[in-house]
Amino acid sequence: MSEEESEGPAGEFSWSGELVDGWIPYGPGKATYANGDSFDGNYDDSKRNGKGKYTYANGAEYEGNYSQNQKTGYGIMKYPDKSTYEGAWFRDMKHGEGKYTYPNNDIYKGEWKNNIRHGTGTYFFAMSMSQFIGSWLNGTYIAGQWVFRNGDVYEGSFKKNKPEGKGKFMFAANKTTVFGKFADTRWTHGGWIRTPENVLEPKEAVRKLPPPRHFTPVQDRSSQPCFVTPMRFT
Repeated sequence: MSEEESEGPAGEFSWSGELVDGWIPYGPGKATYANGDSFDGNYDDSKRNGKGKYTYANGAEYEGNYSQNQKTGYGIMKYPDKSTYEGAWFRDMKHGEGKYTYPNNDIYKGEWKNNIRHGTGTYFFAMSMSQFIGSWLNGTYIAGQWVFRNGDVYEGSFKKNKPEGKGKFMFAANKTTVFGKFADTRWTHGGWIRTPENVLEPKEAVRKLPPPRHFTPVQDRSSQPCFVTPMRFT
């Protein structure tokens, strides 16, 4: 849905509340707009200012702070698809710290910039029970950890939300770590270290490098980590 709110200038909405000079809405009250939206909260200088609740005709709701008709400060937005956002806003955009719960029960908690995940944050995948913990750039995960339900962990760089570049993968079951370069979700070259039973120096580990492998999806309930789980971000 569009997060844009139709402004309610005088003459385009009905007002139940105090009027200054007989026509300027002021203070607490309720505005009902021509498009079916409504606002129950504080008006100042004919604009939404302060706390209030905005109900959209399509069923969406915003409850929180306003400044000059725009969502600014702390607020909670409930969307028609049952997703919710709770956190900081600036000029009608998610901006700052916030938590977004998606219709499939995925959760992102962290920093936002201009309605996009940007900065430090954690994305939890409800289906696979795995999570990203790290850095985001313009909505894309670029570096940090991918922690899996079975305790396996990938740590390193990402491209298009997939492991790519320098990194390492730590298997919880056999305490083996593979390190080196990853591309297109595959471990392409590097070495491996098994601890604590058999610790290999990096140079020796490179000589003992197993063939590149493609990690299998979590959906098949295998014990292997998922590097190919479909990811849909909104």
